[in-house]
Amino acid sequence: MEIIGLTGGIGTGKSTVSRYLSEQNFAIVDADLISRQVVEPGMPLLDELEAAFGSDIINEDGSLNRKGLAAIVFNDVEKRKLMDSIMHKEILAEMRRVMEDFQQQGTHQGIIIDAPLLFEIGLEKWCGQVWLVTADMDLRIERVCARDDAKPEEVEARIRNQMSDDEKKKLSDEILDNSGTLEELHKQISELLQKKGFEVC
Repeated sequence: MEIIGLTGGIGTGKSTVSRYLSEQNFAIVDADLISRQVVEPGMPLLDELEAAFGSDIINEDGSLNRKGLAAIVFNDVEKRKLMDSIMHKEILAEMRRVMEDFQQQGTHQGIIIDAPLLFEIGLEKWCGQVWLVTADMDLRIERVCARDDAKPEEVEARIRNQMSDDEKKKLSDEILDNSGTLEELHKQISELLQKKGFEVC
């Protein structure tokens, strides 16, 4: 079964592409969703994080205090590396398990690994090809401001902290430009699927 990596920076509309591919009978392995599931109350990963960073990162209801953890690792490179190593190991293991389930089912056209940090954590090695979603910078900032009620300068800072589109383009096999309408985006995806020999419904 073909495994396709799908990535894109904040505000590019990667989730919109992922939803459309799901409608085209692709199984979606959502890295963001899995990263939230593995730190739900009662999960073993929370115990590892608490042992590494202290009980202040656990809320009274047993959930992860994301802001508290972020404050600890934000300006400390070594602690950030430690957090990433603990979390990525568990996230990757769960992603692999989900992928294997989809492969055993064998009912989908292919598997999409939907991951904003696809290249940063080496997930491109799992993929037969990588598709990158891009969009005009001003439009990305506008989208995220509307979605997160954020200020433009905050969004720009978040974008600067991610791998640049230019770097990602060099590593990607296909590029989807989501600067236009939803209909234009769907048309691009459909044409790409047909080019790759997949069915479009």
